[in-house]
Amino acid sequence: MSQAQLQVKSQSISETIIKAIPGLILVVLLAMAAMWGEGFLKTNYPKFYEVSLLNHILLAILFGMIIRNTIGVPSVLEPGLKYSTILTKTGIVIMGTKYTFASLVKVGSVSMAFITIMLFATVIFTFWLRKYFKMTDSLAGCLAAGFSICGVSATVATGPAVKAKGQEMAYTIATILIFGLLALFTFPALGKAMGLTENQFGAWVGVGIVNSAQVLAAGMAYGQDAGLMAGIYNMGRVVLLPFVVLYAVMFVLKNDTQASSNINKTQFIMDKFPVFVLAFLIAVIANTFGVFSKEEVKFAGNIMNWCFALGFASIGLTTKFSDMKAAGKDGIILGFIVGAAKAIIALLVVKYLLPF
Repeated sequence: MSQAQLQVKSQSISETIIKAIPGLILVVLLAMAAMWGEGFLKTNYPKFYEVSLLNHILLAILFGMIIRNTIGVPSVLEPGLKYSTILTKTGIVIMGTKYTFASLVKVGSVSMAFITIMLFATVIFTFWLRKYFKMTDSLAGCLAAGFSICGVSATVATGPAVKAKGQEMAYTIATILIFGLLALFTFPALGKAMGLTENQFGAWVGVGIVNSAQVLAAGMAYGQDAGLMAGIYNMGRVVLLPFVVLYAVMFVLKNDTQASSNINKTQFIMDKFPVFVLAFLIAVIANTFGVFSKEEVKFAGNIMNWCFALGFASIGLTTKFSDMKAAGKDGIILGFIVGAAKAIIALLVVKYLLPF
């Protein structure tokens, strides 16, 4: 790369950072307000706090949604709201310092079998149910992948492979987010009502809620251990993402032998594999071998909480109720049937079959 090209690239990065600053300031202020709000509720309304489970994660999302859907967000702030995925993934990587290989193995074999069966069964169930609804194969493929695994990421990975229109991908994402928001604010209360332990609840939302960010938010709303267990199950899902997406794609293309044969399955899996999982595993390995002191693990936990608070504040600030209306009736009905069935089965397995 020439000196001139390096200069242009450096200027472009600088401009991107400068444009993002106003929005990032809003995100930081919102996260701080959410943390203050949690402390205020804990101190002044402890019973309400215990019942509502409104910790800083949920408050950050709520505050962001209220701002977006009332006074709105000026366009100058929009560039700084695009980093929610980076922030939440950074939080997940740092979460690796909370685990050792022994703790992962303890729940690993059982949880992976449970996760794998649930994810592939969800794809099959969606396509079976799809015959009762009027929709294209490409939309059905997006819904099957999105509701089986980790929502937005799976939809984005599946869409191009099944030649889905941008509108169909947006439709799927809106449906997933509507279901996830309802689950986010109802599952913690349901978990308490059913007497789920933190580990049980974390496993339940790790399978029953679709979007990764909402899985972590619900888990952390229930408690620290629930958040960590939800994190383990979420990582198990993420690892399977390329395989489940490929399965959904092949389901769509099963009648199109030419299109099906054109897909290089090995390359597809390698291209879709989430690289941040490797960073998470490196953090687990480092912690297993005692690289981090107790003070450093505690400090990492604080950074993790800030990453999630900032990421979820960004998610709240970008959640438009008007976009959700655009999802339409059929997609929401199909998605909600699939999502509800998956959540109910996951709850029964966690409550009565898994060895917690």
